Amino acid sequence: MGFSFALCHDPKIEAVMLKGLARKLVRRLAGDQPEFREADALLKAADLPAEAVRRLLPSYLASNSWQVRNVAIKLIERLQDPALYPVLVQTVHKGTDAGIVVRNAVAIIRRLGLKTPDVELALQRALAAQYWEVRCEAIRSLAELFEYTPTRSELIIRALQPRTTIRGGYYFMETNFEVRAAAAMALGGFGRPETALPVLEGLAADPHWMVRCQAAVAITELSRRYPEIVPRAGKALDAIDPLSDGCRSDFPFPQTVAALRKAVDNGLAKMEPAAIRGMYIDMQHGWNRKRQEKA
Repeated sequence: MGFSFALCHDPKIEAVMLKGLARKLVRRLAGDQPEFREADALLKAADLPAEAVRRLLPSYLASNSWQVRNVAIKLIERLQDPALYPVLVQTVHKGTDAGIVVRNAVAIIRRLGLKTPDVELALQRALAAQYWEVRCEAIRSLAELFEYTPTRSELIIRALQPRTTIRGGYYFMETNFEVRAAAAMALGGFGRPETALPVLEGLAADPHWMVRCQAAVAITELSRRYPEIVPRAGKALDAIDPLSDGCRSDFPFPQTVAALRKAVDNGLAKMEPAAIRGMYIDMQHGWNRKRQEKA
């Protein structure tokens, strides 16, 4: 919130300073709450009062509360006013707002289908964001909004911080498993065999089972688009460790790999691309999709 202070060595003075800071924080938070309630009520309104939102939006975007700024970003999506879209792009490009605000700005850009050069530049910067959810959204958006080019594919691969093994394979310095999973999913529908397949094979050996699962689907999706790699894809699926700490009564991960292997054996040309993509884990809604569908 912009507060900064240096503690001295006198405990009494330190205590007074801390109490004063606490009071300032409480006043700031209490002052933000009515503004948040107002903004949130506008966002949830069945019939958006567009003129009122346009009048209040500048103050929401400049609010000291990230929660209010976050609602302001969402209000831009509801307004569907192209004149306000540069705010989304600038939010992503700067990357200085709260991580959740930047993440939502990227997601809204994707949902709105914005794909200008400024959007692409902002997404490229977001690939290196500190907050992992921003990196996930940037990878997904770059792959879904823009056509394949070697440079764009390389940017997604580089986001994983790949390193080569002694045997010529890959491992990755990206520490967040969801970012690695997002990259696998992106490369399945966006990559090309000569660059994406070795990376996906590396991800198929990832320590986290969800990354291995996404990589398995991605290898199959890539094979559907490039039948010449089907034999190599089959070997990659055979080499995957299906053990995991994620299980339902029907153990989704080994079943997914078995279904993918059967599809490869039977000829991927007979399988619709949408059927392959349907095997990816929905990382935002959780891996236990069957239970959620029943809920």
